[in-house]
This record gives sequence, structure tokens and C-alpha cells, in this order.
Amino acid sequence: MFDRRDFLMNAGLIGAGAMLPGAGLAKGVLAAEKADVVIIGGGLSGLNSALMLGDLGFKVVVLEAGAMVGGRVKTLDTSEGKLDVGASQIGRGYARIIDACMKFGLKLTPEDRDLLPFGFRYKDQWIDLKTWADNPLNKTVGDERKISPMLMGQAVTSKWNPCKELSDWLDPALASQDISLRQLMVQKGYSPAAIELAAYSAPGIGMDETSMLRMWQEETRGAADRRIGGREREQRDHPFGETNDHNAIDGLSSINNIVGGTQQLPFAMAAKLGDVVRLNKRVGRIAMSDKGAIVTCIDGSAYQARFVISSLPFSMLREVEITGAPNPHARDAITHMPYANTARLYLSVEKPFWKADGLPASFSTDGPIGMFWGIDNHTGEGKHRAMVVMVGKVAQAISQRADAVPFVLSELERLRPASKGLLKVVAYKDWMRDPLQKGCGFSLAPGQVNAFGRDFIKPWQVLHFCGEHTRRSDYGMESAMESSERVVLEVAERAG
Repeated sequence: MFDRRDFLMNAGLIGAGAMLPGAGLAKGVLAAEKADVVIIGGGLSGLNSALMLGDLGFKVVVLEAGAMVGGRVKTLDTSEGKLDVGASQIGRGYARIIDACMKFGLKLTPEDRDLLPFGFRYKDQWIDLKTWADNPLNKTVGDERKISPMLMGQAVTSKWNPCKELSDWLDPALASQDISLRQLMVQKGYSPAAIELAAYSAPGIGMDETSMLRMWQEETRGAADRRIGGREREQRDHPFGETNDHNAIDGLSSINNIVGGTQQLPFAMAAKLGDVVRLNKRVGRIAMSDKGAIVTCIDGSAYQARFVISSLPFSMLREVEITGAPNPHARDAITHMPYANTARLYLSVEKPFWKADGLPASFSTDGPIGMFWGIDNHTGEGKHRAMVVMVGKVAQAISQRADAVPFVLSELERLRPASKGLLKVVAYKDWMRDPLQKGCGFSLAPGQVNAFGRDFIKPWQVLHFCGEHTRRSDYGMESAMESSERVVLEVAERAG
């Protein structure tokens, strides 16, 4: 954990005026606002970087393209109350996030989103998971037949995970494993039927689109969080999403939420920073020399700094013109890093229609709407919350539809006629269609860990990178905070 007092004692701090770039920058620089560090992006990593640099005496400006801070931490006001449609889950191992919540007086509460039992719709039939091993639709062989059809991808990923430590996924010793899930399954001798099923629960964008090393990083970090609660492996009956154990340890369940919505955290961080944060400032150009940079926004405003920190996801940074010395690794990563999508339709269910049709409340499908999550209201009667959750290739496809919401509702009614008239739309969020995000999280294609994954986070002249896409050991919101600590150390060491 970053210790500000130790950092202040050991870092050679320089006053703000001494750090401004001198010769070698573009004409017109005198019109630019001056700062020691310009931070692009007002999400958790950018805001936390600004707070730490401010504590160290740096003059900082944060440029946020949107009308509010938060990035993929997003809380909506809905007819059903506050609703997190972005990052929301805080595990026991989220030490930095928990620490930040304590500092800003934000309260944590156990997440109340237990999922009701799952079923599976496959090839237009409802599958009894208890008898799947003997189902005529089960074309897998041997021990494969015992694996739930909607968990095949995750089961294979978990079984062959070679990572013991959180950073093992970056170890060159595992370079040969920078392959796809399909390639892994072929290597290990899985049947074609098992490979087909694995596509429905492949972590990441898809079984051909995501490196196993990227999948294993996520799984290894999740296992570390579970061990804090004494669970080595999670017993699950559904693909994707962790299960809350509700076992309070030091006042925390395995999954917790911020009271009032997760966006309360970036709001509190921005409030402390004050006018350091500039909203509606979308960056269009970064012009670098070895001595500094000029950052120009599309509204024509410009900022001159000794260092620049970009927290933008590469899905957005690739739209920014960057000039400076060549950096093939960074350029390759910015241009080609893929981004996964998550799209969710948040619903209110007037009454539990699953009692009328006798089918499982929650279900996964091999069709275009992915999963339906029925959420336990702890009474079994009356109104329930629910979500249609689309990830991977399903989410990529739904983002191409302008009629996504009516399409999903009609598909739900087709699959579950008993639901007709009982579903009310609360909210819909498709992160690929968000113009300031264009995805819900970074991915790495097979071969990209070897191509640039180990090195792209290194500074490009005076441009430094942070954000969850630069993670090394953590995931989720915690990886954003992890990255901000790294990038602040980089800047402070160079400034000294």
C-alpha cells in the first residue's frame, strides 16, 4: 500500500514553477495554461493520481471529457432508486478502494444481489442440469459430460491455470500460453462439442479473441480475494459474476457496495481536488518533446506541462493525435488493444413469473440475449429485480442494434411467455455505445501479451499511462488505484 509520508520523505520534490517545460515546444505555448502535470481522464486512476501528486506539491490539472467525473464508475438515478451501471463490487482485497472510502467518509454495505437458481436454454430446449450428463444433446465425451454446459469455458480456464502469483501472467516463462481458449482446448484434447459449449462461457471477448494469459490474470486475482474469506474455489451454478458469501470478516462481506452508489467515490475525490478538475474538456492532441508537452482540447484550450498522464482507455486514446519520438510498443498497444463490452438491461419484475411456468428464475442461453438474472428479494413473492446480462460476443452483437431494448424484451417474452406484461425497464447501459468509453474493459488478444503487454505501460517520452488497462496484479476498481500509485512514483522519480 502506498505510504504518502514515506513517499514525501524519499521523493525529491520540486516546486511547481521549476518544472515547466522550456524550449522545444510548439509556438503559441504562452497562451497555454501551465501545470507540472496534466492528467487526462477523470476516472478513479486519474483522480487518485491527482490527489497524490497534489500532496507531493505538484501543480496538476485534470481534463475530463464528460460533464461529470467517474469514467466507468457510473450511478444512475432511476425510478427504483440509485443504480450502479458500471463498477460497483468491492471485495475484501480492495485495500486501496476501502481505504479511500474510509478517508472520504463513505459507508460500505454488503451487496444485495443474490441470484436465484439457474437453468440453461440450449438448441431451443430447456436443459435439466441435473441430468445433463445423460441428455441426448450432450455430445461431449468422457469427463467432459459431467461439466455444466454453461460453465464449460470457465471450467477449462480454471483447470489449466498455471499462475500461482498475481503477476505470473506477465512472466516470459509463460509466453507459449499467450493463446486462445480454442487453441488451449485443442492442445488438451477436448472434443469439438466441448469447444462449442465453451464459447458460451468464455471469459473475455470470446474464445478466439482473448489471450489465456489475460483470462488467467483475472481468475488468479479473484482467487486471491476469495482466500481472504477462506474460500479457495467458488462453487457456482452460473457463468460470470462472483457470489457474495455474506460472511462478515472485519465488517466486510466478500462483495460490498458504496451506500448511495459507487460514483460517490469519484465525486468525493473531485470535490477535494476542486478547480483542478476541468469538465467537458475532451483532448484532441498531445504534442511531446523530451522537455514537456502541450495538450490541446477540441474546444481549442491548451495546457503546457512537464509531464502528461493519460488514464484514458485505449479505445479513446487512439482517437487522440499523439506526436513525439517513435514508441512502437505504446503505439501498437494504443492502436490495437481490444475492448470487451458489457450491456445490461435492468428490470423490475412485478411478480415471479418463474412460479407460473415452473422454469428456473435465472437462465443462460446460447442465443442473442445471453443471461437473465433473477435477483432474490428474500421473500419469494411480489416484486423482484432482474437483469439481462450480455457479455462477450453477445454484447458485441447487441451494441450494433439500435432497437436493443425492445429486441431483448421480445426475446424474453418468446423464451418465457409467462413474463409478458410483468417486466418494467429500469435502465439500459451498453458500454460499447458510450461515446466516451467504447467498451467496459480492456482485453488482450492471443499474442498481444508477448507483442506489447509487458512493456506498453512504460513512459512514452513525457507521457505516462495509468488506468485499469495498465493493471499488473489487481483487477476492477482496485487495478485503477494500483496503476495510479505506479504512475505517481514514475513522475515523482523523474521530476526529482
